[in-house]
Amino acid sequence: MRITNNMLVKDMLWNANNNLVQMAQRQTELSSGKKIHRPSDDPVGITQVLKYKTDIREAQQYKKNIDDSLGWLEVSESAMHNLKDILQRVRELTVQAANGTNTTDDRQKIALEVEQLMQEVITVGNSTNAGRYVFSGLQTNEKLFNPDGTYNIEMTSNRLAAKRTVEYEVSVGTTLNIGTHPVDIFGAIPNNNFFSGMITNSSVTTEKATKSTFKATVDPTLDFTGDTLAFNIGGTNYTVNATILDSTALNPMNKTRLIEAIKSATDVGTGTLSEAADVYFDANDQLVIQSNVFGAGTPIVPTITSTNLNVVSNTDGVNGSTDTLSSTAAFTDADVLAATGIHQLVFQVDNTRGVLDIDFDNLISDDKAGLQDAVQNALNANFGAGFVTANIDLNFTVSGPNDGLTHQFSVDYVSSSESEMVVDLKNLLSALNTGDDAVIQISLGKMDLHLDRVVSVMGEIGGKTNRIEFIKTRVEENEITFTGLLSKVQDVDMAEAIMYFKNLENIYRASLSVGSKVIQPSLVDFIR
Repeated sequence: MRITNNMLVKDMLWNANNNLVQMAQRQTELSSGKKIHRPSDDPVGITQVLKYKTDIREAQQYKKNIDDSLGWLEVSESAMHNLKDILQRVRELTVQAANGTNTTDDRQKIALEVEQLMQEVITVGNSTNAGRYVFSGLQTNEKLFNPDGTYNIEMTSNRLAAKRTVEYEVSVGTTLNIGTHPVDIFGAIPNNNFFSGMITNSSVTTEKATKSTFKATVDPTLDFTGDTLAFNIGGTNYTVNATILDSTALNPMNKTRLIEAIKSATDVGTGTLSEAADVYFDANDQLVIQSNVFGAGTPIVPTITSTNLNVVSNTDGVNGSTDTLSSTAAFTDADVLAATGIHQLVFQVDNTRGVLDIDFDNLISDDKAGLQDAVQNALNANFGAGFVTANIDLNFTVSGPNDGLTHQFSVDYVSSSESEMVVDLKNLLSALNTGDDAVIQISLGKMDLHLDRVVSVMGEIGGKTNRIEFIKTRVEENEITFTGLLSKVQDVDMAEAIMYFKNLENIYRASLSVGSKVIQPSLVDFIR
């Protein structure tokens, strides 16, 4: 085999360049500290890197959630400690007031302190954490109590039954309820709402409205000369100008021209089809004419079609569904006649919530028809006329608007407006002012019940706190573990990389030295 000088030079250059490539790779690893920079570096390793990074980010987010939940629990625990101290002081004052030797002036002084303590109970109930009210269930943007001690949020039958509060996801598959429902602390006194037992919390979701749509296959390169297209949309005829459809060598028909021709179709006046419908070619290359509005009011009917246009489908739009929400038990005219005062219904449409105050003392007539009118007027005032209709038995019909969206509608009633704890404090205050020793004695037992309730809640908060502390330790350990696994897959062994780099550097120097000998000889060197 004949070895030429050119072959030697090429081999030398290839080896030297290959060595440089490997040196560049090692240099990148040393400068970045990472072994994997792109999927081609390690197809298997890159999937592990991405998975570990996801695990680490999840652990970090869980740590934030845990810190937030611990902050919430700390505020709750502090509030419960304050409430326990307040109730303990009220109990001491009640015992002191129950002493038959107290004068009227003594009871008045005790009453003044009890009144201040009651206001502090209301303040504790409105405790906040980062601007969110901790004892308002899921309504964390609303304070729990009004200044007079009544509930500010609507205590509906659903809220009292479900007792939903703030939740945090603190680890994979673990979501903890870290809030405390106000009823578990402050209690709730039933307000004997007329609708209790007659209205059942229920909801319905309307179906969305659709648009009328006409589809056809058409070859716009065919000759439309002499053809006429016409469409009736919602009862209005639109005729395409036949001259616009003419196809010539200089101005051949195409998709764009066809769309513009149909859009410019006119009715008997100055209106154009583009004002009533959209025209385009879809992903299946089908011509689509679609109504601009939702609902069944604008069907599309092709009155004149070309032989070049083959109808695929013609679908009329549908209106938003009308659904009936049946949530009432049987009641009579006599039931309505017997009711007095204001009773509250709660309706919600999507995110709009309305509390309907139905005044039974001012009904048009003291029977079911009068109640129906009152409820209907309140519904119209809150949600607009025609959206929700109440019948004589207070079943409700919801007419979905033609906006292409689904809408959720629910009905409930307010079960309670007052806190048992605050009412008991008010009764104690009244008894102190009037000298009613019997009520003062009864109040002593009620304060014991409230204290027991608060202590029980404190135990629950402590248990939740301990569990979250354990979860926090586990999540932190998981983050360290995932970080270690990621390092094993992705990080460079610096000592090994430096050794390889120095070895490659020596090889490169040697290749350059050998190259100088290979390249050095020339024809002049041989003829000397």
